[in-house]
Amino acid sequence: MRITQNITAQNSIYNLQQGRAKLDKLQELSATGANINRPSDDPIGASLLLSLSDQLKAGDQYSSNITKASTFLQVSSTALQGMADTMQQAKTLISTIASGTTDPTERANVAEQLTTLKKTLVDYGNTQLGNQYVFGGANGATPFSQTSSSYAGDSTILNVQIGQSATQSMSIPGNQILNGTSTATPASPYGTTDILKTLDDLITAVSANDVTGIQAGANALEDGADQITKAQTEVASRLTRLDNATTMNANNKNTLETIAGNTQNVDYAKLAVELTQQQTAFQASLSATAKVTQLSLLDYLS
Repeated sequence: MRITQNITAQNSIYNLQQGRAKLDKLQELSATGANINRPSDDPIGASLLLSLSDQLKAGDQYSSNITKASTFLQVSSTALQGMADTMQQAKTLISTIASGTTDPTERANVAEQLTTLKKTLVDYGNTQLGNQYVFGGANGATPFSQTSSSYAGDSTILNVQIGQSATQSMSIPGNQILNGTSTATPASPYGTTDILKTLDDLITAVSANDVTGIQAGANALEDGADQITKAQTEVASRLTRLDNATTMNANNKNTLETIAGNTQNVDYAKLAVELTQQQTAFQASLSATAKVTQLSLLDYLS
């Protein structure tokens, strides 16, 4: 096969186009700083980046969930501490009249204070975060009434996803804390004391100077205080788990971002060398092609 000048010219043009394409690619990498600008650049790498992007978005959602759950539990913890303090005040009050030798005026004063303390417990039981009752479950109803010891919320325990296959409970139904196993459904894991009813019974016993009733109520208050302490411990353990999940998610995010960066980010030092080499090669190709194009039409036809 005879190589004509026409074939030589066509080959030169083809090589120029290839060189120009390589130069354009390097210039695009320099401008974007990204190794992969379209799936065709690296199908496997593009698939990896899409997967990493999905995982990073999921991680951001987990972090948001953890933040919300932590806030919810911190508000719950504050309310539980208020309940614990209120129970301590009630126990202190009862200890002053447990003997049954106090006068009616003092007993009336204690009964009035117990009534106030019960209202305080109800207020803590109706603690809200925004428009949501933290001890009310999911039905949105006000959990406790000042005129009744019953629970109007539901037994739903709110959960959030904090990892790919990990969830965390963030709520405690109020009846498990203030009503105990006596009315809670499912049964309370914290205790069996109906604290609100105990206070009602104590108020009645104090008013009537019922020493037996007062002593029974004092014992029930001790159990109720332990009940609240157990709930506090549960909330504290949940907060600790959320702290650990925050650290884990942050570490996972750093790892994923590093992998994505190594896959996508351009090595500018290496790119600068390649770009200079390709520019030199392209200029040489242009010079060689210019000499070819100086030939006459007869050279192409021969």
